[in-house]
Amino acid sequence: MKIQKIKFYLIKLLLTSFAVLFSAWLLKKGIHIQEPRIFTAIVVGITLILLNTFLKPLLVALTIPLTLFSFGFSLLIINAIVIELIDFILPGFTVDSFIWALLFSVLVSLTTSILEGIGNVQVIRYNNNHPNKPKDDDDDFTPYEEV
Repeated sequence: MKIQKIKFYLIKLLLTSFAVLFSAWLLKKGIHIQEPRIFTAIVVGITLILLNTFLKPLLVALTIPLTLFSFGFSLLIINAIVIELIDFILPGFTVDSFIWALLFSVLVSLTTSILEGIGNVQVIRYNNNHPNKPKDDDDDFTPYEEV
């Protein structure tokens, strides 16, 4: 069970680090990652995962009324604040302004969501012997399908 958790967090770290590299590449005018870029992106990914795990829930809980009033827009602001905090903590990662942090946080979130969605292809089993199902003579498919 512990090995599965370690694999989960390693995959999450790799996806987040890739999303950081990709987003910084797209926003290279406002987001700067110093050499060695891969190592710095991994450190940024670790810091982002830790802050999103421990600090972000506290910030979200403190701003629930504001979040409801702004229809969730304040969650984007919280994400940008977390990125600005990473900029303050890590010397190899620089964000030029709050707008760049906001754009960077949106891109990192979208990229990780897409990558996690691609990785969650599940195999399901369906029952071929259902009484209301018409007989299919096509033997090209197995009783498993990807969803």
